[in-house]
Amino acid sequence: MWERALDGRTLRFRLIGINNQNFLMEDLETGSWWQQVTGRAISGPLTGRALTPVLHDEVTFGLWRAEHPGTRVLGLDGDASQIKATWEDSTAKARVVTPVRGDDPMPPRTLVIGVTIDGASRAYPRESLAASRVILDDLAGTPIAILEADDGHSVRVFSRRVDEQTVELLRKVDTSPVRFIDERTGSEFDFMGRAVTGPLAGRRLTRVPHLSDYWFDWHEYHPDTTIHAAWQPRAARP
Repeated sequence: MWERALDGRTLRFRLIGINNQNFLMEDLETGSWWQQVTGRAISGPLTGRALTPVLHDEVTFGLWRAEHPGTRVLGLDGDASQIKATWEDSTAKARVVTPVRGDDPMPPRTLVIGVTIDGASRAYPRESLAASRVILDDLAGTPIAILEADDGHSVRVFSRRVDEQTVELLRKVDTSPVRFIDERTGSEFDFMGRAVTGPLAGRRLTRVPHLSDYWFDWHEYHPDTTIHAAWQPRAARP
């Protein structure tokens, strides 16, 4: 998600094409073409310019409505829309243009959660999060927590710094909606990053931008990315 304002002018965009299964936009003001996944202009008078990202959510509508009961929904004009109901299925079957590397550590369509902090990027396989609903990591010196809601689909990423300390979050079992407990203070956090009980009650974790993407696409635009490896117990010595 990106801001449409650039140099004091509001740009209007339309779909112009698909590049390696990525949305290509054309702004009507200059005719420049923009890559949706990066927010950068790749053709036209504004080539090289970048739009400002907007922190966004990738959650189910049920969760969003529960957190924002007064929300309104943007309804598309069904008669004017050119998007077919089978678009998702046909896109999933489309050929991946990016060549598969012989040493690629994951299949191209592996779903990952991509995070970039201070120029350092890391991909977190989605299936790793499904097992525990929380991943703790440090990226570019920032301790982060990747949390999954109890709907099994909604994901958010937070910095784990609260005041001068770093929280160590674990999923609290048998809680609905899901809660995460800090093992150091016993404080409980909800999926919005708010401490709702314990010594840290009232504090709030800071959101970190992320992108849910296919591995081939994330790696294409983040060639120096690392991959998070799930913790594995050491093998017992014979």
